[in-house]
Amino acid sequence: MREGLTNLSNIQMRNIPGLAVSVISVLAATQLAAQAATPVNLYVADLQYDKGSVTVSNPRKLTGDRGNNSQPSFTPDGKSILFIGRRDSAGQGDVYRIDLATGVETQITRTAENENSPTVTPDGKLMVIRWVPATLFKEWGPWIYDMNGNPLSGVLPAPDTVGYYVRIDSVTFAMMRPKSRPAVALFDTRKGTMTDYAWPVANLPPQLIPHRHAISFTQTDSLGHNEIRSLDLTTLQSSAVTPALVGRTIHTWTPNGLLLMGKGNAIYSLKPGTTSAWKKVADFRQPDLQSVNTYVVSPAGDKIILISPLKPSIQLALRDSILANRPVNAVLSSYRRNIASITKGYDLAEGGILSLANERSRRGKTDEGIAIAKFDAELHPKSYDAQMTLGSLLAKAGDSKGSVDAYRKSLELNPRISADDKAAAEEAEKAIAKSDSH
Repeated sequence: MREGLTNLSNIQMRNIPGLAVSVISVLAATQLAAQAATPVNLYVADLQYDKGSVTVSNPRKLTGDRGNNSQPSFTPDGKSILFIGRRDSAGQGDVYRIDLATGVETQITRTAENENSPTVTPDGKLMVIRWVPATLFKEWGPWIYDMNGNPLSGVLPAPDTVGYYVRIDSVTFAMMRPKSRPAVALFDTRKGTMTDYAWPVANLPPQLIPHRHAISFTQTDSLGHNEIRSLDLTTLQSSAVTPALVGRTIHTWTPNGLLLMGKGNAIYSLKPGTTSAWKKVADFRQPDLQSVNTYVVSPAGDKIILISPLKPSIQLALRDSILANRPVNAVLSSYRRNIASITKGYDLAEGGILSLANERSRRGKTDEGIAIAKFDAELHPKSYDAQMTLGSLLAKAGDSKGSVDAYRKSLELNPRISADDKAAAEEAEKAIAKSDSH
């Protein structure tokens, strides 16, 4: 079996020719997420306000290390949350509900399809993104279910590439479409039209901006210096709100117009228009709150749902070091010197590491990509994926001998059981033959 394509936001793209990384949203990655060694949990914390500032306190784990949990939304009364839980090795995504007062968890959907992005409709039904891995973006899309988890009807007139959505009013949705250029679009239910307005954007739900007829989204750049932007729903003009925290994309709003973002073990806030500096408003010491994201605030503004893996990702830590301009080889040397603590304290899932290696190569830093792939091969000595990636990057760098050695090592490790195994073995054999012919 192939190891490790388990990072929530990155999938290695080697076997998907011609498809940009950005096309594969969390919808695609989450079919593999439940295989990750590290659970991803939801937490509820209290929000309190004083003189224009906010404090975040009393985080309480809701999901108890039960699989991979994501995409929470509050019910209209703010007493419960809906979310997607992946509790089996196949990565099956179903809708769950947790009562915040009692902590009681209830499974809502049990379909053969996967569900994503659950919200409650104005008439009390369930809206989700419905999909199956084999036909991703070719059928299904946004659907309405009853609250017993039974599919009722599609929202769009035909299947479309939709990853996330937010209801703007009775006839309009803002939708994130993770195509070759991930875009924020508006769907008009009366006309049945979908129009893109901004790209490239992070694969996240658009956010309603308090006290404005506008939505916000995160526009991404190749270096991780992302920007939170708004789309005015009257003029349909996009404008900058503020630079995001470096390397981060997930943001949410409080009802009084404060932006919240998480990074590491901290939460930061910013009031657009009054300051350009993010202010740290929470600093968590719990070991399982070291990679926090601020996902959604309750309707009353008194609660926030946080997402954090039980262990932080080594890939994200390495990416942060790169964005802070630390030399990759120096960072990797530090990891090697402290390998016991790294192994204990971080999620070492290789999918994200190899994705970062390929990303650095695409940015013209193939030497960094090679160094990262070699480090992954050390962490996962039985993984042929690591050797395949290493072989590809060495070939790109002009090291034919090193490339062939890596491909041959991949063949030694490849059990050739699954279709993916066999395809990878065929790819390695072709690469070796091509090198030998030159």
